[in-house]
Amino acid sequence: MTGERTNSRLQERLKEAFAGLMASRHSIGGRILLDVPTIYPSGASAVVEIEQNGDRVRVSDMGNGLLEAEMMAAQDSYQPLARKKAEAFGIRFDNRAMFTLWVPEGRVEGAIVCVANASTQAAAEAVRAASEVRSRQRSELLFERIDRVFGSRAVARTAEIKGRRATWNARNVVTLPNARRAIFEPMNNNTISVSGKFLMFTDIREAETGIALNAVVEDSQNLNAKAQMVADIASIIDLRSPDETFIRLGAAA
Repeated sequence: MTGERTNSRLQERLKEAFAGLMASRHSIGGRILLDVPTIYPSGASAVVEIEQNGDRVRVSDMGNGLLEAEMMAAQDSYQPLARKKAEAFGIRFDNRAMFTLWVPEGRVEGAIVCVANASTQAAAEAVRAASEVRSRQRSELLFERIDRVFGSRAVARTAEIKGRRATWNARNVVTLPNARRAIFEPMNNNTISVSGKFLMFTDIREAETGIALNAVVEDSQNLNAKAQMVADIASIIDLRSPDETFIRLGAAA
């Protein structure tokens, strides 16, 4: 009996927790909007629409995943990723905007979880894919800029540079006429980008090789506090800076 009472209390606690996590916003014409504790890349929580028709229930993300992707400039990546995500979750994606799932009333909880997760995960993957595309484009623009400023014979797209403790695959490595070298690494506010540059530049600097270390950013005025820390060990230069600035910082060690 003690075990049954304990199990009963646990079930009631789980029901209360479930009710607290999934809070109904409001009901419109028989349709219920429900907040679900899964998060989009912007930090917004998922909202699903629930509508009953006879003994079946329709659960939809109302196209919020696509709206999130559009807000984050990732709409081009969203639809193909959303179709794959729908297939993985065993639900429907209408190839335009919405994840939808029809289920018996007794399976509505699982449908809510599936639709909310599919929508938020598709949006997150689309944002990540779009960010990678933009990163590759920025990297290519930087290489073209360095190539134009210093000349093709002097520039290597990548080169292994030995630091004090490790060997690094540095990008946009320039060999100057006096045989000194300079690195122009692309960087953005992303924590991974910043920490990677900080580790690499610190290790190379401690090796005392005399290599000029430079982090190239889109706009140095918009760097966050963590990215600004890189200025303690390397020069930070805007991609649109004059050629003379690149030449001067390339020669500095």
